[in-house]
Amino acid sequence: MKFTRPIKKPVIIVFMKRVSFFFLVMCLLLLLLYILGNTQDFMDKTVRMLLGITVTAGICLTFSSVIGIFFTVLMFFSGKFRHMGELVTYAPLLLFGIIAAVFSSSILILANGL
Repeated sequence: MKFTRPIKKPVIIVFMKRVSFFFLVMCLLLLLLYILGNTQDFMDKTVRMLLGITVTAGICLTFSSVIGIFFTVLMFFSGKFRHMGELVTYAPLLLFGIIAAVFSSSILILANGL
């Protein structure tokens, strides 16, 4: 059996994957806490705080996905074609970040009054 070395990935690609994954988990947990807060009758101030943090996490997820897409395209033009599959993962993350931020901010606007 011949042993081969694993393919070395650029540090920035690995870093952007982990940052995007962190913000995805953060958004999901905050939305779960918001849903649980509505069913368990959390205080209004606490629910608004959760929504504010969710907006921030959604925006950060969106920006990290955009930067990940940028670096993936940059790697494609530098001749490393094996990173193009990562666009498939960054596109839904980008969409989820936008939806989470818009959803949370619209609930915050409605909760504070028009």
